[in-house]
Amino acid sequence: MITPKKSIWVLALGLAIASSTIDGLAPSKAQNKPDDQNIYKGSEVDQKARVTKKPEPKYTRTARKHQIEGTVVIRCVFASTEQITNLHIVSGLPDGLTESAVEAAKKIKFIPAMKDGHPVSMWMELQYNFHLY
Repeated sequence: MITPKKSIWVLALGLAIASSTIDGLAPSKAQNKPDDQNIYKGSEVDQKARVTKKPEPKYTRTARKHQIEGTVVIRCVFASTEQITNLHIVSGLPDGLTESAVEAAKKIKFIPAMKDGHPVSMWMELQYNFHLY
């Protein structure tokens, strides 16, 4: 029987395991997509992914009203299929700015990374700066 105290411990352990993977502590080659394709670090590829179009996120009315400024950092995979996947928020902002940055990130166009002459997936970190002028 799982008591409330045990369930909290199990939840904490699960979160610790999940966060170590998100933070990149697990080896990058061991992180597989459903099709068993490896996800590489930039140092492991012959040619890094090249961004061809990076749309800017929208500043929300609420964030503007509350004068929120700062940077949203997103760790994600630039997949060999030319899609942005596995988005993880490293640091976010309130009032819809994090969500706005994620929506912009999903619209990025890029040329996939290359390894041994084949397109591969790789981890990248994106930064979106929000500043009022």
